[in-house]
Formats: sequence, structure tokens, C-alpha cells
Amino acid sequence: MQITDPDLIGYLRHRAGEQEIRARQRKMIGKALELNAPTPDFASTFGKAEVPAYVGFVDLAGFSSAVKGKQPGEIARYLKPFLCGIIGILRDRGLLIDKTIGDEVMFVLPETEEEAQSPEVLSLGQAMGGLHDLVFELNGVYKYRIGVAYGLASFFHIEGAGYSEWTAVGEVVQLAKRLHSLNELEEPDPVIGAFGMQVGGQSVSHVRRTMEERLSIFAGFASRFSHKLEDSPVSLEGIGDVLCAILSPRPERVPKKRTYLRRRGDGLHPRLK
Repeated sequence: MQITDPDLIGYLRHRAGEQEIRARQRKMIGKALELNAPTPDFASTFGKAEVPAYVGFVDLAGFSSAVKGKQPGEIARYLKPFLCGIIGILRDRGLLIDKTIGDEVMFVLPETEEEAQSPEVLSLGQAMGGLHDLVFELNGVYKYRIGVAYGLASFFHIEGAGYSEWTAVGEVVQLAKRLHSLNELEEPDPVIGAFGMQVGGQSVSHVRRTMEERLSIFAGFASRFSHKLEDSPVSLEGIGDVLCAILSPRPERVPKKRTYLRRRGDGLHPRLK
């Protein structure tokens, strides 16, 4: 992924033990998040390379069937409105695009522990709202799934001749992808999501509390999505026990549809009124 924000680069290098930051550089987002509580200093997390982060995957349901027998150019025209819409929403809200493969987009949002209450969850909530609205703006031509996981990730910089990018690794990445295998996400109508956390050595009650705190913001009463947090963990292959919440679009929050035209050989375009 490409990271251009110097504050975020400095923070990740600080967590990797490559650059020590003794003073807070990031600004709080909104007084409501300050909670009248002192915020810790960056110095206390120097060299703690594992960073809490949200990792997400978005992909189309039925993509293989939809493009079977089509030429590469036809597939590209089919995918372009979807991919451009997804990436535009994520980047506008400050999320990082890790990669795109075919119909799949992986995004990452590192959480800054130095804040009294991390503001990144607000960005995630705005992005989820945008992803919800996009499917309706495109007149239901695309049906897609959103898998979001929360956990620890390690960020590091990869360089080579003519090549430079950041990457994120950790079981949280595999979990975000595995959430798409849940039965509830098989047939989005037209969009559905899941939020998950690995239980690991933590108590289920602690994981549930952590999830509820975040769900109340990005999938709470003001969100485009409602959520249903499962009562007990499920076992996902290669991951282990995971506590999941299913994210469903609220019928009352469905935006007004825009009219779209299908132009032969030129994809989908909005009809301007």
C-alpha cells in the first residue's frame, strides 16, 4: 500500500522502533472524543511493532459467473465502476488501499493508541456508510460483501529496484478474508457485511466488550448498517475461534436511487439530471 501522510509514516516507524517520537503530533478529531482525559505520549509505544488495526475485504458476489466467457476488456469495463467507486470512498475517508485483485479490494486502517479514544473508528463508520450507499447508487448492478476484522497487525516497508510500498501482516488479515465464508454473507441483497475478532487467549466477554464499543459507533443507531453480535464464537478454518457480528443494511436508510444508463461497450454511467 502507498502511504503519503508524513504523520502516519512517522507513527509506523516509531512503532517499528525506527523513529522515536517524544511529543504528540496527531490532532484529535472532534471534542467529543477527548473525554476530558489526558492522552498518553507517543514515547511509551516506541518499538511496539504490533499496531491495532482494522483490516477489510470487499468483493463481488457471483463475480466468476458474471464474467464467465467474457473478454478481458469486457471484464475491465464491468469492474471499473465498482472498483473506482469503492476506492474513491475508502481514500476519501482516509483508509489505506493495500491491494486490488480482480474484483477484490483490501483496505487497512491502523488505530492510534495514543488517543484517549481512537478517532479512526469514525473514519471507518463514514466509509461503511459510503460503501452502503454506493451499491444503491449503482442501481443494484453489483452485489457485494464486506468483511472487517479488528486485531494486531505489523506494518513494514518493502523496497526494491524501482519499487516501494508498505504492507500489513497478521492473522487479522486472514480473518478479514475468512469472514466472507460465513453463510450469512453468501447472498448479499444487495450488500452485507461482517465484523470479527479472534478470541485467542482473551476471554469472550473481553472480546465482546471491545467489539460492542466499536460497533456502537460504525454500526450503531445512526449508521447505515444494523448489527447482530453472535452469542458465541464460531470456528473458522486456519483462524480458530472468532466472535462475529453480521452487518445488515437498514431498510429505512436506503438512499434514493440514481438512474443509470448502460452504454454498449462503455460500462455504467450515471444519467445527469
